[in-house]
Parts: sequence; C-alpha cells; structure tokens
Amino acid sequence: MNNPIPGNPDLPVPHGKIFPRNLTARADHVVRGNPAGSRPESGVDNCFPGLEFDQRNLDKCFFPGLTFDFHHGWGSRVIAVVDGADTVLNLTGDDLQGTEEEPWRLHLWAVCGRTEVDQSEAQAPVFAATGRSGMEMWRFVHDLLPGRIAIRLGPVRGFDSPGEAGVMGGLNALRTMNQSGVEIDEATGAVISAVLVADRADYLTDDGVIDPSVYLPGDLTRSLCAPWQYDFRECGCFYWAASKPDISASPDGRSHPLNFQRSDRTTFPLDESTYEPRAALELDHPALITNWNVLPVVLNGREDDREGIPDPLGLPSQRRDEVVEKLKRLAVVEHALCLEYLYAHYSLDAPRELDPDTPAGAPVRKFFAAAQEVFAVAQDEMRHLRWVNEILGVLDQPIILDPPTEDFEIQEESHTKFKLERLDREQLDWFIKVEETSDKLNPKGIDGMYVRLHESIMNEKKTPYAQADRLSHLIKLIIDEGVDHFERFKKVKEHLAGFAEADYLRTLTENPTAPLDQRLLELGDLNYAMLLGTLKKSLRRGDSSGGVVIGHSRRVMTNFHELNHLLASRGVAPRFQGPGPLGDGRQVTLAAAQAAMTLQQTISSLDRPALGAMMARHQADTQALIDALTP
Repeated sequence: MNNPIPGNPDLPVPHGKIFPRNLTARADHVVRGNPAGSRPESGVDNCFPGLEFDQRNLDKCFFPGLTFDFHHGWGSRVIAVVDGADTVLNLTGDDLQGTEEEPWRLHLWAVCGRTEVDQSEAQAPVFAATGRSGMEMWRFVHDLLPGRIAIRLGPVRGFDSPGEAGVMGGLNALRTMNQSGVEIDEATGAVISAVLVADRADYLTDDGVIDPSVYLPGDLTRSLCAPWQYDFRECGCFYWAASKPDISASPDGRSHPLNFQRSDRTTFPLDESTYEPRAALELDHPALITNWNVLPVVLNGREDDREGIPDPLGLPSQRRDEVVEKLKRLAVVEHALCLEYLYAHYSLDAPRELDPDTPAGAPVRKFFAAAQEVFAVAQDEMRHLRWVNEILGVLDQPIILDPPTEDFEIQEESHTKFKLERLDREQLDWFIKVEETSDKLNPKGIDGMYVRLHESIMNEKKTPYAQADRLSHLIKLIIDEGVDHFERFKKVKEHLAGFAEADYLRTLTENPTAPLDQRLLELGDLNYAMLLGTLKKSLRRGDSSGGVVIGHSRRVMTNFHELNHLLASRGVAPRFQGPGPLGDGRQVTLAAAQAAMTLQQTISSLDRPALGAMMARHQADTQALIDALTP
C-alpha cells in the first residue's frame, strides 16, 4: 500500500507499509486520560487478573466511602474509610484498627441489591458472607446493578459471621427504606454492627473516565500477575492465553486426565479432582519459574512425545491384511455398541425433551440427564461406525453396515455377545468396562485394537498406506472420544445413584399385542432400513452428492429416534431389525421408504391428533427422500 495520504503523492513510503484508514487510528495527538483499554465498558470483564485490568480492583470501591479487600478465604475486610463521607455515617479510619491478633476490625457480613434487570426492588437478593470466601462475596458484588444497595459490617470475619441474621425486618427492608445505622459498644467504643445504605458507586466521572479521586494511577493493573509463570500456574480452566491445558493425556492417549503441571514427569498418575491434593502434585511457584521448560507441548489433548518415549505396547505391527480384518470387525463392534447404547437410552424412564416447568428437585431431571449422556455416546458410536467405514473406503475395502447378529462377540476376550439390555446396574457397569481406558493396554480390547491399528498404519515403511495422515486422524478421533465415553458413563452412574432401578427403568415388551404398537414397531424397522441404506449410499458417494444424502440420513435418524421414544413410552422395546443385504443402499432405502409412506398414512388415519401430526412430519421427510432417490 503505497498511497497513504491524499495530497502527498511524493511522500516516500517504504514498500509494504500499512497505513491506518480510520479516524481513531489517525488521531494526530495523544488523547488525555486513561487509555481506551482501561475503561470498564471496553474490557473483557475478566474475573481474574491477566488481561487489560483486574476487575476486582474496580469493585473494591463498590460502596461509596469504603474500600474492601476480597482476597481472603475467610471473607472480605474493610481496609479504608473516607472520613466524613455521608454514606458511612460516623465511621472513621480508627474503627478499622484492631488488635495484634486481629488487625482488621470491620468485615463484610452481607450485601443486598439487584443483580438482574428483571428483579423488582422487593426481590433484591441478600448474599450473606457466612461460610463464603472473600472471592465468593466479590462475585456477587461484581454483579450488583447500579442503584440502591445495602451492606452489613461487623467485627467478626465474614466466613464466621451471622450474615444478615439479627437485622430487624431483613437487610432488603432497610435498603428500600434507606435506613442506615451503626451499633456501638458503649464500653469500648467498638463497632458491633453497621448497616449502610447508598447507591452503588458509579466508578466513572461525568466525563466518562475512571474517577481519579477514588482510583490512583496504576490501581487497576497493580495485581496483574508477574512473572508470567505465577499466572500460568494459578489460572485454570484453559484461561491463560486461552490455550494453556489444565489437563492432558499421555502421549499414547491412554492415561487421562493428567495434571499438566505435575512435578513428577516420569509417571502418569491421574489428576486429582479437588484443589488441595491437586496443588500438592504440581510444580510450586519457584519450581515453575525456574523449570517451566520441562512442561511439554500438548497437541490434540496429548503431551507431545517427540523426545522419545518407549513403545508401551511392546507388540509387533500388524500386516496390512490383519489391519483390514480388524477394521471390518471394529465396524460391527461400533454398530453393536451403538444399538446397545440406544436401547439402554430408551429403557430409561425419561422424556425425549424435558418440560422446562419441571421442578428443580424432580427425579425426572436426573433420569433425563442420565439418558442424554447415554444418547450422546450412542451418537458418537454412529460417527465411529462412519469413520471406520471411511477408513475401509480409503483402503479400497467394502463398506460394513450390516447389523450385528445375536452370536457376535463384542469383546472377544470375555466372549461377551451382543445383546439389547435395559440400563440396569449390571449393564451400566459393563458399559463402563467396555469404554474404560487402562494404563496397561489390552491389545484385544477396543481401545487397544485402535491404538495398535494406528501404530501399524503409521509405522509401515515398506509399503506406506495411502492417505496415512487422514487414517491417523480418524483413528485418533475414535480413541479420544473413547476416553470421553468412559467419563460420560461415570456421570450416568452419578445421576442414577440413590435411586432404585424400578424408579428409572421402563418395563419393555418385545411382543406387543396392540395393533397400533405392532404398526409402530414395523415402522421402526423400516426407518432403520432407510437409515442404513442412506448411510451406505452416502459413504459410497463420498462428497460427490454435496451432503444431500447424508442430510436425508440425519432426518431419517431424527425420525427414527422420535419413533423409538414413542414406542418405549408405550412399553414396547425397539428391535432394530435389519433389512438384509444392503447392496449399494439405494434399492433398500427406496423400498423401505415406499413401505414406510403407506404405513405412515395408515397410522395418520387413526383418531390421534398428536400422532397424526408426527406422522405428517415423517411423511414429508420420507417423500423428500424418495424424490432424491428417484431419477
């Protein structure tokens, strides 16, 4: 860009220099006052330090005339008073001076004020300091809306304080009546309790800049972490630079989750779930400052092992024909697991969608949460089935979508066969065992089979696999999601803990006698056939259909899911009966769709408005699928 300023064509300009095109960037003088990045309304409102300013330093003066310190586990304390301020009545700096054992006399006991715009004055909540840390109090203070607020102060630390207990009529009543008051011990002159009411501080002057009479230069940035390693250690939840891992996996992906900052780098102990034991395993602050470079790069959630870690398998690579056979078997395994998980999902007495008016403590909320976790895993398994078939396609092998038979062994080592079972405790423990990732890899287990396949594909030197990087990516996706499945099923167990199986399990029959149930079951089989057929066709065509076929398969899957929920709610077990040989997928799909249209029309004719509306929607999707498959 070599024409920076109109009217100055002869100005020499270095090649490639970029010039501002907006008025703010082209201002010809330094604007007085705080920089734009320090204005509260322009900040990212970060809750902990690390970016342009520390929000806590702004909120420390939320009550006019007082300054607070929130950085204590036992609560918040008053550290400064503006003597003579109307809002603090007769309180002075002398009231803050305590004893040698307790140097600070006044602590924040409770705060009252509106935090949401739809709250009325009468609904303003009270947040008591009792049993809370100073940072917990600050979070409430930070949410206070402009307007009238009330606080209670006292000589006892907030964590051990009575909160608003003992305030006649409650803190909100005094706030609405604008009644402040200070109770003094006549013998000692010390403050026993104080209730102060005022408008929450505005922070800004009339000119829209941070009030210089309250905040001195540097006040807002004084607590930003330095050196950076301190911030790096303390800031969790992927906060630091938005890319720091709190947890990771071992290079082989099997040990997860690991504490990324653990001091012992020679082993892979699993992370602790609570702060104290977790912090005890981490590099302390001096160690992290001096030895930060021992922390590895994390790629795709795993610690990078390029420096060389011994092969944990100790197993020879598989031949190409062995790789193909394992993939064919894994395609059926993924299909079988998907069906087992779906059946388990439908066996839970939970709705497809939760009524938003359901009471907070209702058991159905727990059952629904468990059902959603199981369904999410089933959806992942459907993706795994697709990815395994994509790998087979790259290897010029046929697509494997045929449903598993009753004698198919999901786990060869234990000879556990495919079977549709309700999600009782035994079945849930089996799911957890199937998805569990062990430090001692079992080459016959599902995770072990994928890891060994990955090693075999990536280590092949004589005849490298075509598109090896793509194959590696797909296999890694499956392995990584397997770790997530293990965690999800553990959450299911937590959701259902404390309930009897009879509380959350449906009673399902495989042989319904009602004509409507029989028709719905037949329609379910046709939907299953359409789903497999569209998947087969979309996998065969790859990207050539522009996503049209896979779009139809998703709609079929949604209708299939809705229909199975209806069957389960009526006490009928979905059966997932396959259509037989799929061929290229088109003929099977078309035949099933045409039969489904007839059955949907029959069911729609029944005098059931809700069912008729459901069938009308399904008919529209089925007709669109027929149109897409018909030349």
